[in-house]
Amino acid sequence: MTPFSRRNVLLALLAIAIAAPPFANFYHLFVANLIVIYVLLAIGLNILVGYAGQLAFANAAMFGIGAYATGLLQVQLGWSFWLAFPSGAFIAMAVGLAISLPALRLSGLYLALSTLAFAQATQWVFLHWESVTFGAGGFKTPPLSFAPLPIAKPLGLYYLSLALTVVLFMFAQNLVASRVGREWRVKRSELDAFLTSFQNR
Repeated sequence: MTPFSRRNVLLALLAIAIAAPPFANFYHLFVANLIVIYVLLAIGLNILVGYAGQLAFANAAMFGIGAYATGLLQVQLGWSFWLAFPSGAFIAMAVGLAISLPALRLSGLYLALSTLAFAQATQWVFLHWESVTFGAGGFKTPPLSFAPLPIAKPLGLYYLSLALTVVLFMFAQNLVASRVGREWRVKRSELDAFLTSFQNR
């Protein structure tokens, strides 16, 4: 294994991501947290579009639904973050499952357009259902505490995001290497062959 192999590079980046934040200011932590979250979103998009070959573009909508659900459960119902966070993920998963059932009948450009329309409709709901989502002005969630750990909120959120990204990255790697992942790659190769033949007509 060479020093600059993919595995060694990822391990080096992970070591830097773990060791550097305690020496960063709040703004740097905010930017780093956004980067980690976008990496997590990219992992999900890569599985769906890259490996499975499905042109679906509702990932951002699912992300927004999970985030809004987590925040609104705290603000509207008074739930703690540690209860609202997994509940928000479950709500996003349930919505994704609900829209995936009719989407199973679609493929290619039709799937892309329908999921893109869903994403736009979701954004419209977020902005205009003011009695629930508070509209474009947004809302402020309650203070978050990592007690009994002596960690400030920005640093705690960053490490929480990093831990989830690492866990889900390993899960995605195992999923792609499984029988289901191999079937996805076969479907993707069939789609690529179809698109190539279509372009050569």
